[in-house]
Amino acid sequence: MKKIYTLLALILICFAVEEVNAAKVRVREKRVEKAAPADRFVFAAKAGFNLGGTAPMGLPAEIRSLNSFKPTFSFTIAGTAQYNFNNKWGLQSGVKFDIKGMQTDATVKNYQLVVSMDGSTIEGVFTGDVTTKVHNSYITLPVLAVYDISPRWDIKLGGYVSFMVNGEFSGTATNGYMRDGSPIGPRVDGVDAVYDFSNDMRKVDAGIQVGVDFIPYKHLLVSGDLTWGCMPLFKSDFTAMSFNMYNVYFNIGFGYVF
Repeated sequence: MKKIYTLLALILICFAVEEVNAAKVRVREKRVEKAAPADRFVFAAKAGFNLGGTAPMGLPAEIRSLNSFKPTFSFTIAGTAQYNFNNKWGLQSGVKFDIKGMQTDATVKNYQLVVSMDGSTIEGVFTGDVTTKVHNSYITLPVLAVYDISPRWDIKLGGYVSFMVNGEFSGTATNGYMRDGSPIGPRVDGVDAVYDFSNDMRKVDAGIQVGVDFIPYKHLLVSGDLTWGCMPLFKSDFTAMSFNMYNVYFNIGFGYVF
């Protein structure tokens, strides 16, 4: 009987050891499953529109009032690829075609400007009304860190670099007068002139980007992204305006997740 009891005890010990090892394996598998993302790579195609403006940081003293601001039809199309390190963190990049633009009407005083009027060029300070049109298109490459805050929501933070394809920065100066050369220069009345600084813009823009992605259904993506340019719009040797301007736009987009 002692031999039988000893044999049964050994069998029970073997079963217990096997169960403990199996439990350890299940725990390790759960940890690996929790750490590994469901999809290592995620691809998406998006389209949307940009709202915002190309503007100085703060309202310069020369601009006495902004009479109107009208966003122009500014759209974007993009393809993105995201690599997920785990279920929480990922890295997203891609390529997109951006159009950024606006139209403004402002009343200014002693506004430094170079205009063309009656076939001649006048450089000085203008007092009156100016209208400005901006219509720039870019190829943009973003690089963003992505954090998954829930199964449907992701937040993104990073930067971008944009290469200008076409650019327009032009306008008119009307209903006022101009001091030729300086605020105490000869006065030119009845100014009805145009200006065009399209060739003075930088071909590269770069800045920061922050945004969110919302996935209401399996393949539907809704996104919102703020892009804030850190490089002045015009070249460093540009002197026709007395302040720097930057691209600041918010993009609302919709996409398909593959």
